[in-house]
Amino acid sequence: MEKLSKRITDMGPSAALLGAWVAFASALSIVLNATDAIEGDGPAIIRVSLGLFGSATGALFWIGRDFGKPGLRAILMWGIVQIPVYAWQPDGNPTKQLFDLVLGASKQTVVNGEVTSYGQVGINLVGVAIVAWASICRARLDLWRRRNLGPVT
Repeated sequence: MEKLSKRITDMGPSAALLGAWVAFASALSIVLNATDAIEGDGPAIIRVSLGLFGSATGALFWIGRDFGKPGLRAILMWGIVQIPVYAWQPDGNPTKQLFDLVLGASKQTVVNGEVTSYGQVGINLVGVAIVAWASICRARLDLWRRRNLGPVT
């Protein structure tokens, strides 16, 4: 427990919260989409794959060297992948993890109460927020390290 507390202090509470969110959202996305992925649903397979990548980035962040900087880079990539939205099924964006907040347009055709065609294009604001959060954490980590290193004499 002491090691974890030191790690959180070294990274900063904001970065630690981001790392915990990535690990939680990725794992829950895998669990929620696993049965559909096994049945062969395309968006679910993409969500599970992205969840596995997110779990790996969370692990890299928590156990990686250099105060989690490589993990923050990976979290940044994980967030960037979630930004574009193109959905062809009503169950939503294939790159969403736990949830998404889409800014975009959608079109749906219903015949006799049944959806016959669906399309959605836009950006996922949750992905934008994750990218911004990871960028801020990385900048804070750089500032913190420079402040603590001080000038070389």
